[in-house]
Amino acid sequence: MSKVFKSMLLGACAVGATLGALSHAQAAASAPKAYGAGSSLIAPYARQGEDCYATPTDLVTKAVPPLLTSVSPFNYTGTPAFDCGTTHVKNDGSTIFYISTGSGTGINGVYSHDASLYGDVDPNTTGNQFWPSVQYGFSDTSLDGTDVGVYNNGGGGAPTHVGITVQPPGGGTGTYPNPAERYGALVQFPMLVAPVAIAYDPVYKKVRQGDGSVKEYKFRLNFARTDGSGGLRLDADTYCKIFNGQITNWNDPALKTLNGGKSLKDPTDPASGFDVPMQIVGRFESSGTTSIFTRHMAAVCSSVTGNQYADAGTTLPANLRTHAIHYIKTNPNDAPAGETLGEFTLADGSDGVAKYVDFTKGPGTNAGDSIKQGRIGYVGTDYALPGALNNPADPNVGGYALNTASLKNSSGKFIAPTASAALTAFGSLTPPQSDANGHYDAGSADTHHRNNPQDWVEPASKASPLANPSASAGYPIVGTTNFLGYTCLKSKDTARIIPGFIGWWMNEKTVYDSTNGLLAKAGLAPLPKTWRTAIAETFTKNNIGLNLNIIQTGTGQCNGITPGG
Repeated sequence: MSKVFKSMLLGACAVGATLGALSHAQAAASAPKAYGAGSSLIAPYARQGEDCYATPTDLVTKAVPPLLTSVSPFNYTGTPAFDCGTTHVKNDGSTIFYISTGSGTGINGVYSHDASLYGDVDPNTTGNQFWPSVQYGFSDTSLDGTDVGVYNNGGGGAPTHVGITVQPPGGGTGTYPNPAERYGALVQFPMLVAPVAIAYDPVYKKVRQGDGSVKEYKFRLNFARTDGSGGLRLDADTYCKIFNGQITNWNDPALKTLNGGKSLKDPTDPASGFDVPMQIVGRFESSGTTSIFTRHMAAVCSSVTGNQYADAGTTLPANLRTHAIHYIKTNPNDAPAGETLGEFTLADGSDGVAKYVDFTKGPGTNAGDSIKQGRIGYVGTDYALPGALNNPADPNVGGYALNTASLKNSSGKFIAPTASAALTAFGSLTPPQSDANGHYDAGSADTHHRNNPQDWVEPASKASPLANPSASAGYPIVGTTNFLGYTCLKSKDTARIIPGFIGWWMNEKTVYDSTNGLLAKAGLAPLPKTWRTAIAETFTKNNIGLNLNIIQTGTGQCNGITPGG
């Protein structure tokens, strides 16, 4: 089948890539370096943005062995143009490294400052090669007051950092030293607004013809979008039943009703009936994308008998993954032994889910041989259409032309998972203690406060306004990818490169242009200007006196802090 490939990925695994072992000796080199991990949703675009700002390097994806992906430079064609293949903001050898691990591991790394949790970063050197330190993380999962309390006061066991226990200030019981004592206050704020798509391959059957060619049969969509990105209509009751394992075939009457009373069977399919098993696919690891998805499911599925989504979670409900089928994304996407309809098959990363949903297997070699497949899963929009429409075909990369469903929102409208619809859903949410322009208002009656990390990001709870947005034109499954980090960094150079990159990301059209920007090209939405203003003046510009600026240990608010990372 024809594919639209993602332009930024030049190879799913760059064997012999130039990343090399990242040793302590390298970390001590004069050029500034920063290390982080987390969200797979933002990973390719974090890598592109970091390569625009500083020295390009490979994107690392956690696997055994790790995958190294060369990410093609982003070329902003707006005004003023900025081709990251030839131009970089910093030309002093600065490098910002990132490994796609899933949000849960990214959070763990920030709490523990233990880069070994990210896994090996170099497949070309014998033995495990770990990054020397941790400066930041990206997460689609929000940290709440309990999580922030663990960071400040010690403890562990919170859902987003299972297995990480930190000591209280001054020492005590815990696996790792107290992070607040060593690295200063925790900071958390959004970097972008992200829709999470329900994705499927448009082809459900392939048949070998007499001449050796393969005939493909596609789902008939009565409300197909004109851009070819899909248009399967799903209301909450139906997708709640799908992802609770109660609808297990594409011939279900609910799907026919939502398709205008017409079967999803391809009109050219000569089969006498229509019978395509539906296999649900989700994330294996602790995932922020899963947190956004389950938050919404918990908010809208309570009326479905047998609903398994009680509230947001970074992993899927246990009863829907009882047999723990784990698809390894470095393998062909054949069905693993023991796969069960009504239960999730699990994959690592958004790319793993997309690869498994993609219908790549062909029928047998004899005329009349056929194969059917009907997988459906949740992914970031960049791994499916329409987010991939802006990415030209490139047969050398692992992109996916998956279709996406239009979901019926709380206002009764069917909405596609576009960046604009996600931003509409984000709607009237404002940064803490801000005036109409995003500037700090110390006298604001807002119950959210700028010095509380948990108040910058909507909670992972079905009670959040983002769990089921009320905006009439908003897409219903939406969240944010968030920066996690420290206010006090050991190196003066690193204390410049991190806030410098954040400031560039928030304020350069190369990133936030809603038509040609880096995020728009992936179907993701930049933050509204009010948010970008609030983030800059709170964390990077040092001009409102809240002592939340990301600076060097031993200066300003960081006097007395034990040197950290």
